[in-house]
Amino acid sequence: MSARETVPGAEQSASVHAERRAFVRLATDLSVCARPNKRGHDVGWPGRVRDLSRGGVGLLLQHRFRPGTDLSIELRENTGKLLRTVHARVAHASAVLVDGHHCWLLGCSFPEPLTDDELQALA
Repeated sequence: MSARETVPGAEQSASVHAERRAFVRLATDLSVCARPNKRGHDVGWPGRVRDLSRGGVGLLLQHRFRPGTDLSIELRENTGKLLRTVHARVAHASAVLVDGHHCWLLGCSFPEPLTDDELQALA
C-alpha cells in the first residue's frame, strides 16, 4: 500500500462518533433543589432537570458544584410537588448559556441505577 492509499472505511470510522452511554436519556423539565450531601441543612440551589436516565441526571443550575461532589437532589413537578429525592455524584460541570442566562450543566451519576418503573414515574 502506498503512502497515499488509505484503509477502506478509515475516513468514515474516524468521523463517526461512538456512543458510550450505557442508558438512554429522556428529556424532561422537572424542577430541582440540589445541595451537597454533607450539608443537608442548606437551603439548596434551585434549577431544572435537562435530561434523566436510569444511570444519572443532567442538571441546569446557577451554582457550580465540583466534580466528585455528592448531591442530594429533590426532583419536583412544576407545581412544586416533591416526586422523589435522589442521591448522585457530579461527574462533570460545564458553563452553558440557556435562554440568554449563564448557568452550569452538571452531569451526575446515580450510585445505583433507577429501575425502569422509577424512571417512568419521573419522566
